Amino acid sequence: MKRVLIALCLLFSFFGARAQEQEYIQVDWYPLLTDSVGFNITSGGIAFGFVDGISSEADVKMGRSFQISWLNVIGAKFNTGHGQRISVGVGLDWKNYKLASSQRFVVGDGGVSVQPYPAGAKPCKSRLKVFALELPVIIRQRIGSRVDLFAGEITNFNVHSSIVSKWESAEGTVEEATTKGIHTAPVTFDLIAGVAYRKVGAYLRYSPCRVIKEGYGPKINTLSVGLVLGL
Repeated sequence: MKRVLIALCLLFSFFGARAQEQEYIQVDWYPLLTDSVGFNITSGGIAFGFVDGISSEADVKMGRSFQISWLNVIGAKFNTGHGQRISVGVGLDWKNYKLASSQRFVVGDGGVSVQPYPAGAKPCKSRLKVFALELPVIIRQRIGSRVDLFAGEITNFNVHSSIVSKWESAEGTVEEATTKGIHTAPVTFDLIAGVAYRKVGAYLRYSPCRVIKEGYGPKINTLSVGLVLGL
């Protein structure tokens, strides 16, 4: 009997400690907001949008260019309990800028330029891709029943870039030019804002920074709009 009582005491002590621990630290791996007050570990913010390369030198087509992001692969968020949530995380971002059919990216010793295709050629595609690690800081404010506004800043560390141009020559052969590691800006900053209802949100994201460093290519700034899940 004594041993049974000792075992029960140990069990109550274990589960009591676990309950007390969960009162202060709650782990939320599900990629959606919770209403738990205090700090939570989180993962979420999967976004898809269309990209416009704001530029007078390169005709980036928004309907053909897109962006895929996972804002918080892993992050932490704090819920004040009064309708405000603040999140900080580490994420991934991939942007694809496609030019109009009349233009192509050309990489030379001086950097990147935008030029027409060779005479008689049939354009296939010309695109610039940039992959980045990102650090988002986002604030959400509840404004109605299950409706939130959100805004924040995202720091991008652009770790990989490439350009591919492809066309069919006048002789009927397919030509392709691929270049990796062009002169993209190593660090850029984005501003993001939007509205969310329950699990789904719409966002607007703008970067005042150049995609390609000054002196190495056309001035292109990024504006994207799209949907985000579980921010």
